[in-house]
Amino acid sequence: MPEDTLSFLENYQRTHNLASFSAVIEAAVLALKEQELRRQYAQYAADYTADPQEQAEAEAWLNLPMQDIP
Repeated sequence: MPEDTLSFLENYQRTHNLASFSAVIEAAVLALKEQELRRQYAQYAADYTADPQEQAEAEAWLNLPMQDIP
């Protein structure tokens, strides 16, 4: 792993009072999972808002207007 990446992770551990390096990695993985989920929801919105029937089904399934998804 590049030195600057390791330094960043060590600094992140200190500034966020994480107990271990593993906790830093876990936080990073959680952030990546959330980022991927946002990307997938955005793709879902783009795919289904093109068709009014699909949009209505998506709004019913998600229980929110598709226009509210960033």
